[in-house]
Order: sequence, then C-alpha cells, then structure tokens
Amino acid sequence: MWTVAKERWPGRFALGLTNVNYSCMLHVTFHGGEVSVLNLTIAELARAVEKSETYVRQHIHRKHLIAQKDGRSVYVDHAEAVRWARERELPVDALTRASVTTGARKGRIARMTVLVWDDVAAKPRNLFTLIRHRRADALGPWASEPDESWSCDDLGDRLRLFSCDAPFERCEALIDQILDSGELKIDGIEIAYALNLTPRRHWAYRDERPLAEASLRSPFLKHSAEVVEYWSFAEELRNRWREMLESHPTNSSLRLSRLGFPLERRPDRVGNLVIAGAEDAITCDLGAGHDRTLRLHVDSDELLSEAYRATVWASHSGDEVLRCEILLTSQHHVLNLESEVDHIGFAIFRAADGQCIDLMEAFLLMEISVKLMVDSGPTLHVRNRRKRLIHRVKPAGAISRVDVRSDNENAEVDKEIRQRWLDRRLWEREVDTRREGNFRRFQPTEVVDAFRYFIDILRQDSDQKAANYLVDPYFPCFKGQLKGNEELYKLCLDLFASTTGAPLLILCQRQGQEEGNPTLWWSDHPREITAHVKVRIIRKNPGRTTGVHDRYLITPKQEILITHSINGWDADGVTFVRLPYEVYRADAERLWSMESGSENTEFFIEEVT
Repeated sequence: MWTVAKERWPGRFALGLTNVNYSCMLHVTFHGGEVSVLNLTIAELARAVEKSETYVRQHIHRKHLIAQKDGRSVYVDHAEAVRWARERELPVDALTRASVTTGARKGRIARMTVLVWDDVAAKPRNLFTLIRHRRADALGPWASEPDESWSCDDLGDRLRLFSCDAPFERCEALIDQILDSGELKIDGIEIAYALNLTPRRHWAYRDERPLAEASLRSPFLKHSAEVVEYWSFAEELRNRWREMLESHPTNSSLRLSRLGFPLERRPDRVGNLVIAGAEDAITCDLGAGHDRTLRLHVDSDELLSEAYRATVWASHSGDEVLRCEILLTSQHHVLNLESEVDHIGFAIFRAADGQCIDLMEAFLLMEISVKLMVDSGPTLHVRNRRKRLIHRVKPAGAISRVDVRSDNENAEVDKEIRQRWLDRRLWEREVDTRREGNFRRFQPTEVVDAFRYFIDILRQDSDQKAANYLVDPYFPCFKGQLKGNEELYKLCLDLFASTTGAPLLILCQRQGQEEGNPTLWWSDHPREITAHVKVRIIRKNPGRTTGVHDRYLITPKQEILITHSINGWDADGVTFVRLPYEVYRADAERLWSMESGSENTEFFIEEVT
C-alpha cells in the first residue's frame, strides 16, 4: 500500500524512498503528524526468505500471511512478513536488517568511525563501530558535501581508528556488507566482525548529570538519538581490551576522543556496531534564571501543529519544586518557581505516538569556591652539621578563598536548607559504610571480636573454590611466634577450618629465630583442616631484605585491607577496610605464580612445608 502523508503546508507532500537490500522497497516516514510504513512486494519477500513467489502467494491465499491490496498490486507489511517468516523458521536476516533503517530518511549525513585492533597474528578485528547520522539541513548552509574518503589514525598499542563522512545511504551499504560477510573492507584492509545478527533497538538521551545511571548517552550534544545496536559476545576480545586499559590508565580517554563513544568506560560494548540517528526535528534547551524562573527554548518547524509536548521538572535539596506538562506551540516558555532550584530537567514527547524523543537532566552550579595558595613565605635552607646546603623548602603560605555566589539576596532559607541536606547526605554515607561493614575498627580490648569478625569474612565466601590469599609479614607460622598466646592459637585453627575446600595461600617473611629449615607449628595437626594451607616466605633482592609489608586478605569476592599483623591485635588493635575494587589481587597472584625456590632480580621465594 502506498501511503502519502500530506504536510501542514499546502501543495507539499512527503514521500521518501529508501534503498535497503532490495531496490523496490518503499519507505514513507512521518514524525509529528507523519506515519512510518515499510511494505514488501511479493517478489521482494520471496527473495528475502529464499522461496518462490508461488510459495508466498499460496500462504497469502491460505491466510497464513496477511497482505494488503492497492488496485492490482499486492504488498505485505514488514512486521507481518517477519512474524510469518519466524513462525515457519525461514531466513529473517534480510527482513530484520531492513527494519534497521525504518527511521532513516534521504538527505541524512553520517559519520562512521571504526576502532580496530590490528593483531599481528590474525586479521584486524573490530573493537567498536559507531555510525552517527542526522539531517543534512540541520548541519547548516556552511556544511560541505562529505567526500566519502577514509582517514586513519594510528593510536599505538596496535589500535587504529578509521573515520569517514558520507551520505547515510552509503553507510547503510557498508552495514549490509558487514552483516552479510562478517567483515568490512577499508582501503584494501579486511576488518573482521563477530556480531549477533539480531539488532536491539533503544534510546540514548542527553544527560549532564555526573555518574548518571544510563548505560549509553546520546553522542549528539543537542539531541537525543534512536539507537540500533548489534552486539558482540566475543569474551576474549573484551578481556584483552580491559587489560590494555589497565596498563594505560591515563591517556585512554584522550586517544579515543575522536571515536565519539567512551569505550574506555563501557568495555561491555567492545566489538559492537552502533547506529545512532539524531532526533533533530526539534531542538530544546532549558535554563534557570536568578529571578526564580525556568526558560524552555524550542526550535522546530512543527510547533504550530501541536506535534510535541514537554514535561519540565525542578527540585531543590531533593524536594520537588516543579513538575508540569507543556504543549509546545511557541519557541519560548517561561515557568515561575517558588524557591531556588539545584536540579532541572525536561522530557519531550511526540504527540502522535507518545514516544519520548529527548530527555535532559542537569545539576545547577550553586556556588564556586576558589582557593589561592599565596607563596609569600621565605625559603628555608636545610644544612647538615658541616653547614653544607642539602635542601631548600618553602613553608605553606596563607590561603585566600574567593566565593562566587548567587546574587539573589532573598534565598537565605533555601541556602540553609541546602546546607542541611548536604550534611545529611554526608552523614548517610558514613552510616551506610558502617552498616555494610566496609570499615570496622577494633580496640586492643576487643581482640576477641576482631578475631570473630575476621573469621566471618572468610565464611562469607566459603562456598567458593577459588584461592584465598592472606598477606601478613609476621603471620605466626612457627612455634616461636605463638609465645603461649592461646587466643592467637585458636584463631589460626579457626582460620584454617573456615577455609577448607579452597586453597589458603599465606605470604609472610622469615624471622631471625627461624633460620635454617623451619617447621610449621601445625604440621602435626589433623590434615582435614591444614592440608589446603600453603606458606611462602618472600624476600627482596639484592640483600634479601623484607619482601612484604602490607597486610591484606583476598577472598574470591572480597579484598580487605588490614592495618596490623595478627599477632599484634591484642596490643595495637586493628582496622579492617573493605576495598571497593581490586588493588592487591594481581600482586598476590603474580607472587604465587612464581616458581618456589627460584631467584630473580626482584624476589627470592621459598615455600615452607
């Protein structure tokens, strides 16, 4: 069925033809008063599912497949064709791929960026591909025609970034090439892709809040985007990418800025292909004035048609001050507020189908504090006993503080409320930290409770089979270190019992009284609770000095920093700090992967049995 949507201006019609896989596929789009249609002829559908036209017509005759007629022509709606093909387990890749461009229109310009891992031993592999497209007329009259040529930047670490500006129809052809063959050819270079061919549709909105929870933000500064994403589940490539980021943590963002996507913060997207279309039929911006007003500015050719509506909200110190709905029929909307606000946002909806096409939230800057370090003090010269100058130091000077505040003198109540709110958030974080046990301090008189807490940590992961690492330079491995301490003796036995079923690997250092061939004090104890315990003494070269100093516990799911050695808890107390991410695990695993008795330029490791 041919559907022609008449625009709001007399004498003009919107009719678009998009070439996707098959040259006769009709695509008529309409947003804010338009309707999207994607129909297939009998011949196109037959080719897509690799059947004859007679086969398709028989299913239409038997009413297994619903068709539409326009005179003597017969068409099948795209969604109906996909449903029918899936029910009969027919090939649907071509049909599914056709739906990817339902929102695409002629006259759109795209930028395609491809991040490639240039592996020496294999074909170059796709790390991430992003196609961003938008209306050509939205770029402005100064924009030049895209030259469709590829540029290539060598980013180091076997990373190469290819980039190309082209009409969106050209990028569609490249997408088809990738999905059909599993590779993309750029200037004679074949780039391998490992994609799941089922596309996933979602939206990426603008969001200026730090630490926002959205997994994907819009790649456009002033517009949200409708996204079609093909996922890759190649775990090996994702792991290699993470290893590379950990080895170069400082310059990753700078090198990848031209990619147009923060892949260094989204390793789950490694290997994916993302197509993002800007919703640039309308442009919106929201600002807050010092006169307690919000101003929503809207730019679109369809305002008088009542094609869009908006929801605007604002809050102060967690309390909602405003939330209202507006019909967008003019470019400027002014909303009055009853108090100061520190958080504003808006959402734009299409009136035709209710779809949210733009969303933005932001925290307002309420106050700026600038500290000036004044280096006005004298330089002090440090000399040794022979009056020889060995160092120069400058004591810290006075600190000048400059505050830039709102010029609204009638907001004292709001400022006081905001300060109370900030204090409450700080207090809540402290309470949550203590409640979750991320930070626990035990005094010397609480050593029994400290032992019990330590054992409880280990029992939380007792169902895991991975190794537990305990690093303590003064861990009591030998008889002389117990010194008749009954509580310490019991702790060690409880420690061994709570970790049975998984290796307990202990790193410590040799004490002077254990020179020669020391024997572990628990060698004569039941093997049921000691067989999984291994001890290594580590010393540094040259000179074989102390090899470990930090004290920490690593379980399969946790990493705990311990401030004092176990045999000193009764004298100094102890503090346990649960680390939010792994800090020591790589060091512990590396030391235990080294061969016992081997000596290198850094360490000498000896395993005690």
